[in-house]
Amino acid sequence: MSSPAQNTPPVVKKKSDLPTRLATALVLAAVVIAVLAIGNLHLWAALVTVFCLAAAWEGARLASKPAIALQMLLSVAAIAFVAYSLHEGASSAILLTMVLVAVAVFWVAIAPLQLSRRAIDISSVSGRVIFAVLIASAWLSAVALYRVSVWHLVAVVVLTVVADVAAYFFGRKFGRVKLAPAISPGKSREGAIAGIVAASLWSLGAMSYLNLLSNVSMIVAVALFGGAIGALAVIGDLWESQLKRQASVKDSSHLLPGHGGVLDRIDAQLAVLPVATFLLSFVVPMWK
Repeated sequence: MSSPAQNTPPVVKKKSDLPTRLATALVLAAVVIAVLAIGNLHLWAALVTVFCLAAAWEGARLASKPAIALQMLLSVAAIAFVAYSLHEGASSAILLTMVLVAVAVFWVAIAPLQLSRRAIDISSVSGRVIFAVLIASAWLSAVALYRVSVWHLVAVVVLTVVADVAAYFFGRKFGRVKLAPAISPGKSREGAIAGIVAASLWSLGAMSYLNLLSNVSMIVAVALFGGAIGALAVIGDLWESQLKRQASVKDSSHLLPGHGGVLDRIDAQLAVLPVATFLLSFVVPMWK
């Protein structure tokens, strides 16, 4: 009679996707850095458009009743609208600012409410319009920041990376209390706090480098707003995680081997870019 050990099937180790993740990350980084180094606004806008439309397509796939054609049409129209407005006068500057304010209100007030209810509607026409506006506002912010300078763009984009890295490592070491176990079980409150503090410190360093810290009041404001934007990065991440939970999928797509989809990579940026751009518009000429 064979022993239990002999009847146990061999354990097959899952192949690590780390090489694939690294390769994809290196290719993406090379493309983005190359476009930024060329210094052509239209080329940068085209690249951002590709990312945004890919995210819009993924959003339509995550909806309970996919209507990809409608979502793509709405997203293209929204991006075209803000792109056209960038070339207009003072009235368009007011309009673009209002778009950023509306999106900021969404991330500060509406998105947390949706997360608390664990219900996000992107299936209805109104839900798809809102999603298209979120995508367009991210496009607007990425292009507007680039027009000011590459370093303003880098300062905002890297904030989410710094916050995410700090949250991951601190949470892994010291995390005890789950932040949102029903949405994203891996996140802890301790990690989230570490990410917020890191975002605040990064904001102070970046604004100092950009010579935008003129007095003590500005230092305090930047520290507070930097931390608040770090908190929005967490909300953006959780918001996209809830979309995936509703669709019962792990990734928004498989467009980026080893990483999932574009939406998986820019979820925090959807919340951070518009709010940071709006705040920076008070101290730099954003719509020149």
